[in-house]
Amino acid sequence: MNRNLVLLKGHTKTIAVTSSLASFIILGLVVAAPSLYAAKAYAQVSTSPILSGTTFPPPIFHQLRNQPSYSITIPFNSQGTPSFEPADISIPTGMTAIWFNDDNALHTVTTMFNSTYTPPTTINSGPIPSNGGSFIHTFAKAGTYDYYDQFDPSIHGRITVSTGMETGKNFNMLVGGGGLPFDPSHAKRFVLTFVPKTVKIPPTIALTYNVTLLNSTGKSIYSHRYDTADGILDMELVPTHKSLSKNATTDFATWGPDFIGQEAVRSTGTFHIKGPILVDNSPYSIKVAIVANSNSILPTPIVDTFVLPPNTSK
Repeated sequence: MNRNLVLLKGHTKTIAVTSSLASFIILGLVVAAPSLYAAKAYAQVSTSPILSGTTFPPPIFHQLRNQPSYSITIPFNSQGTPSFEPADISIPTGMTAIWFNDDNALHTVTTMFNSTYTPPTTINSGPIPSNGGSFIHTFAKAGTYDYYDQFDPSIHGRITVSTGMETGKNFNMLVGGGGLPFDPSHAKRFVLTFVPKTVKIPPTIALTYNVTLLNSTGKSIYSHRYDTADGILDMELVPTHKSLSKNATTDFATWGPDFIGQEAVRSTGTFHIKGPILVDNSPYSIKVAIVANSNSILPTPIVDTFVLPPNTSK
């Protein structure tokens, strides 16, 4: 079973754990409610010291419902040359990255230092256990984090953390700004986080979002619905450089969220859309609408539209 499918997301389940690990899990449940995020975004309150900076032995089942999260994998490689997947991401401040070591050898997440580079914050996971071990870090400080694996220094990764935010009528849009300033020939994947301003979060069950991508003429090129238990939508755009059928929805793929409960409900984490978006030097836009609250269809969707690429470059 995919280890993302067994992370607990708002469920009660009996697990055999050591006393020290149990204390992490119990304390990990006590994190700031997402309703506090709405005022000035989740970045100010999602830096839980209970989970951040902790390396867990496999298997690990923990509560991440109140942690806006992004999953990075160290996959098994039969040739002994694994990598960080994805190796280069851009996220807003306050997000939590979780590395899963699916390889059969030990690995680390360790920030680099040299004569021209010092990381915003030092990260050193220590050995991450093989075959399912994980490491968590919450990014409270903006900047570029270049990191490597101490067991194989040729394996590198980068996380760009941004404080950029755009304000709409009904949402604040937080911007992972690693792809800015925008260059269509080198468009990068980045996370946008939508924090509702007019809806109470977390919902009883989930908020259902409809996300629509539009081209420069305002024509819809992709649309999909997403449920998120914490009410905050974390959405990564992954541009592809296709020149054909830019308006065809068949060119798009979506997956996520990164963390799913065993019953595939009460899920949260980052969703992803991959396709021909931001591939030419013309404005796109993203239309975000809350269409249902706790499975109740809203008579009037709560909608905002933001220009892509975002105007902020912070």
